[in-house]
Amino acid sequence: MYEVQPMYLVLEDGTCWEGVGPGIEAYGEVVFDTAPVGYPQAVSDPSFAGQIVVFAFPMIGNYGVDLDRLESDRPWASGVVVANMEKETFEGPAFPEWLINNGVGWMDLVDTRRLVVHLREHGSIRGIICSEKRKSFVHPEEIHPVKKVSTKSVMRVGEEDGPKIALIDYGVKRNIVRELVKRGCNVVIYPHDTKAEEILKEEPDGILLSNGPGDPALLVDEIKTVSALLGHKPIAGICLGMQILALAAGGVTEKLKYGHRGANHAVKNVLSGKGFVTSQNHGYAVVESSLAGTGMIVTHINLGDGSVEGIKHEKLPIWGVQFHPEGSPGPLDFEFFFDDFLKSVKGV
Repeated sequence: MYEVQPMYLVLEDGTCWEGVGPGIEAYGEVVFDTAPVGYPQAVSDPSFAGQIVVFAFPMIGNYGVDLDRLESDRPWASGVVVANMEKETFEGPAFPEWLINNGVGWMDLVDTRRLVVHLREHGSIRGIICSEKRKSFVHPEEIHPVKKVSTKSVMRVGEEDGPKIALIDYGVKRNIVRELVKRGCNVVIYPHDTKAEEILKEEPDGILLSNGPGDPALLVDEIKTVSALLGHKPIAGICLGMQILALAAGGVTEKLKYGHRGANHAVKNVLSGKGFVTSQNHGYAVVESSLAGTGMIVTHINLGDGSVEGIKHEKLPIWGVQFHPEGSPGPLDFEFFFDDFLKSVKGV
């Protein structure tokens, strides 16, 4: 069992939020997530690396952590802030103890409703969870988050005789790999800094660019690699992968005021008119006007703020989505993304 003490979330704008916690400090960009469940999957998503996650739902931790359903082998969020952290669970490690055991700082009894409103009005901002009211910050981008979460060596999973998919790992969620393996793919997972020549040498049938954390525009070498891959094989991108795809084609990205993080974001296919409920976790978006002359067009938009949620090339088998078709946590309305990708890979 653990003991709690007074803790503070101090934001860069000078505001201070009081609560209690186990005494573990945390630095990062403070963002909020609206999902009511799936918090173990959320904080184990590598896309949260370098961020302090404020859960908008008032009660968090009322079920244990299923270690077999995590999105990586550890929590990647720098810190967690909640209104009411449940201490007792019926099965699996308790959420707060799991965070402590992995060195993740958290705060309980915080007025998260008011904090989320503050973040919506002022935008995501740097902060620190600490035991005293100080003002010292580390910019979350100073530590290369993709380098931190990406695999360090090439890994192979799935069926050896299946379609060979080159998966570039910028911080891939396990469920993306599961969806490919479930469909009989031979998945070769590459570190984020793998060069195009090495990937093409393996003669993959298709290339998938994964999700991941941070500002896509900082990934200069990764963008050059994807640019060199364009036109060689079918390529699809998810979340950060889509942003890198857009940048490689000549587009531009921008930082959203407070991002999209949660499991109930409505998206519209502008080509078919169909709507979908999606799981999202991103703080940047592709600038629609920047796609002019790149060969890329917008396929999906966010029904909340109109931002770009999907793109594709007008002639080549290249496309991406800003949301998470694999859910985890969240809906699986767009799970057919993986089926469409394999059809493209197989030339169907």
